[in-house]
Amino acid sequence: MEISCLRPPWFYQIARSIASLGFVACLLLEVAGGATTNPAHPPPSLAAWVESADAAYRHLPASLSAYNLAVREICAAMEMETPTQFVSSLHGLGVAFDLPRVSLPLHHIENVAPPLASSETQAGIPLLLAYDTKKAPLYPPEGLFVDATAIYSRTGGRRRFSILSRTSELKLNGHIYTLAANHTAAGDHLRLRAKRFAKSGFASMVRPFAAARKPQIYLLDPYDPDKIPLLMVHGLQSTPVAFAALVNALRQDPEIWIKYQVWQFYYASGTPVLVNAQELRASLDKTLLTVDPKDHDAATKRIVVLGHSMGGVISHTLVSSSQNRLWNSVFRVPPASVKGDREVIHELERVLAFRRNPRVVRAIFMATPHRGSPMADSIIGFMGNSLTQLDPMLKQGFGRLVRDNPEVTTPQAAIFYRHGQFSAVRTLSPENPALIALSELPIEVPYHSVIGQRHPGPKEAGSDGVVPYWSSHLTGAQSEVVVRSGHAVFTNPEAVRETIRIIHLELR
Repeated sequence: MEISCLRPPWFYQIARSIASLGFVACLLLEVAGGATTNPAHPPPSLAAWVESADAAYRHLPASLSAYNLAVREICAAMEMETPTQFVSSLHGLGVAFDLPRVSLPLHHIENVAPPLASSETQAGIPLLLAYDTKKAPLYPPEGLFVDATAIYSRTGGRRRFSILSRTSELKLNGHIYTLAANHTAAGDHLRLRAKRFAKSGFASMVRPFAAARKPQIYLLDPYDPDKIPLLMVHGLQSTPVAFAALVNALRQDPEIWIKYQVWQFYYASGTPVLVNAQELRASLDKTLLTVDPKDHDAATKRIVVLGHSMGGVISHTLVSSSQNRLWNSVFRVPPASVKGDREVIHELERVLAFRRNPRVVRAIFMATPHRGSPMADSIIGFMGNSLTQLDPMLKQGFGRLVRDNPEVTTPQAAIFYRHGQFSAVRTLSPENPALIALSELPIEVPYHSVIGQRHPGPKEAGSDGVVPYWSSHLTGAQSEVVVRSGHAVFTNPEAVRETIRIIHLELR
């Protein structure tokens, strides 16, 4: 039950709104402020509930129910007072107050319902911390949301009220307890706030250069120098919000929640596949330089990447080195010998040439069209390619290079590039020589395939409705699991369990 259910809901909506303003500044500066109370429903004395929590703490474990009730009422008092008054009241009672160390302004704290599977042996009260990210571009503009737990304890004889995150167990009065927490609250809150963004996938596909957001990696957890980043890369006509249910499932695994942090790459998916791949590589380099400028952190040395659909294709460029293979799939001479606009030639070289990122140590490919999708050559693909509005360099420049250099262009490229503009849809064609060359590059880390199959039958003849098995399958994968699913394989329960299993492998 949410604490707000103990009193009229309308009251807490008002009180929470008041308490959210300037929470961190008030907590840090402890500036005096006025109380906000409801004279018709006065709250129980904070002092009384602190005394109850203290008494219950001293008699743990027998008094766990009374302990949790007292902590819940302290949380209720926190919602009813201004942040300044709450801190002042605690200090007046000789109680210290602790918050997680996050270098962002705390916007507000919410009491959340415990998960349905919560145990009566768990200690503490689940909370949600909401941080303001307006001046923190590494995090989603909707805000950073963190699952946390409120507890009461004594440290060195001093009474202490603490809000903890990224902690699953704690010793209270000499006994180890699992902390009560709702590990889906943060993800659910972000998904709710990002509803409009979640619907932008199609628009960003057909008008990629008019997208409201530029390609970048977003951190869904406060950056931790010791936790392994799980970098998730969405597919065509999608956004990172599509992974919300998968993120919730991962966070409910205690070991993953403690040892991993979630990063997500957003890009306007209509641009050509390998251009998107170059954006991913550049964004990862920029993110690593920002969070770890001195290159000291363990986190930046050990990244696991998970890519769905086209996101898997572009993630392939993080774990392979192109050498000259992609360039040679298009031209039979080096860049210096190609005629045309030098800026366009240089840009194409940046797109087709890359080296494996040594910081990425494992890859998970989900429903990935390594060798393309026949749908790209269908009437649906033709319409998608026609609707997409590209930057002039991408719409005409690369194709013009091929047309202006017929004598040094490979036969496959000459056939493929004569058909006009090259959106992401077009470049996912099985006829794209650069895509086929990419699929043949050796992957230099352990990798895994999770593949969907819509209908019964031999997997070799199967498809998820968009990507056939022959395109998703990679010889040499450390594991390959085929599940009964459409293209959104990451929503399939069996695929989620396999993803959790793979992520645990890296911990071992």
